[in-house]
Amino acid sequence: MKKILNKITITVAPFLASLLIRFLAMTMRIAYINFDKIQNDWQNSKNVIIAFWHGRLMMMPHVYRGRGISILVSQHRDGELIARTVRNFGIDSVRGSSTRGWLGGVKGLLNEIKKGRDIAITPDGPRGPRFNVQMGIVHLAKITGLPIIPMTFSASKKKTFKSWDAFIIPYPFSKGVFICGSPITVNHKASQEELEQTRLVLQNSLIELTERADSYFEIKISDCIPKS
Repeated sequence: MKKILNKITITVAPFLASLLIRFLAMTMRIAYINFDKIQNDWQNSKNVIIAFWHGRLMMMPHVYRGRGISILVSQHRDGELIARTVRNFGIDSVRGSSTRGWLGGVKGLLNEIKKGRDIAITPDGPRGPRFNVQMGIVHLAKITGLPIIPMTFSASKKKTFKSWDAFIIPYPFSKGVFICGSPITVNHKASQEELEQTRLVLQNSLIELTERADSYFEIKISDCIPKS
């Protein structure tokens, strides 16, 4: 019975999730901050590595406007659910993670890049620690020479789950915001110390962007005071 339920879940849940993402995108008012650089890269067919926290994954399929993208997902059951969900948006998946199965995933990611596709990675996935960038994405940037684009999402009204990644789902008819950070590049001759410095730069950038997105819709008292 359990196997049957699992099979039903793995088949039905991704379809329902993709419908929910489309419904939310249709009903929400969404702002896009600092997207000029990545829009230019997409228009000029320049590949990038997009990085965002695992907990901000849900609405990311909606924001992509490039030629094609592949996302690194874990080899666990949760990864299969994600892979099947994003497939409905034309997004391919490479199985692996930024921790377990990374070496196996690298080959798949490099193959996708050779096809001219962008790469998306949740650098704190698949099991955390939350908001902690694993080194894998930095090594990939060193190997490929592609810039890492930090990105995040938040909403004015959202459900935040008590999961390891504090996964969020925005409410329908709320306001949303996507924010891009500055590109982060890695020299192909970078030392281990320099790689660690880059990892921290990326981690801090994602933390700052996420804090900015979460506070984006807060009303400041100073904004309510009439100007004299």
